Amino acid sequence: MILGADFSIFASLIIACLIPLYIYRKKIFSAKYESGDDFSIFLKDLKLYMQNHHPKIHIDYFSIIEKTKSELNLEIRETLIVEDVVKQFFNFEYYKKTQNAIPKERIWVNYEEKSLSNPKYPNDWPLRKESAWLRDNKCCNRCGITLDLKDMHTNFVKEIKDGGGYNLENIITLCTDCNRIINSTNLTNPKNTMSSLMLSDKLMFFVK
Repeated sequence: MILGADFSIFASLIIACLIPLYIYRKKIFSAKYESGDDFSIFLKDLKLYMQNHHPKIHIDYFSIIEKTKSELNLEIRETLIVEDVVKQFFNFEYYKKTQNAIPKERIWVNYEEKSLSNPKYPNDWPLRKESAWLRDNKCCNRCGITLDLKDMHTNFVKEIKDGGGYNLENIITLCTDCNRIINSTNLTNPKNTMSSLMLSDKLMFFVK
């Protein structure tokens, strides 16, 4: 059977209309593709991770979601949200303050005399470091993440060069990321520091 010319033209027009619809289906039906279960699961996993691993860092998720709601590509939107969370983590205000002491019965001989300011670390430094770690419930003082002793970094409320001592009240326990942030020398252009944080790689795992 030979089809008429009118039918052929009509069929060609329908196909021409359907091709762009298929190619751009994700943008045309963005509500179906990007505001459904995948995005909700991503947000839930992201929030749960931050709450469980960095409980001291308060993230403003509402503003991030609002800022990115016009982005139709799900992967790009999730990446932007992760970058914003890392930025908030980096910019979280942290003030050094005198730390808790430990019970007197746990103080060892020569503790006091070796707590004075000195360019060289005292020979009982490993014991002081472990005592500060136990005092802080094995957590980072800035973000609250649980730490292994071998992964713990230390900082001082008052720097040693400024006259601070090695007494436990002056010792701050930090994770690798928080230590990197506190010791960052390039606060005017922090992108390199933020991109180097382990948190950035860990959160990108949740991007679909």
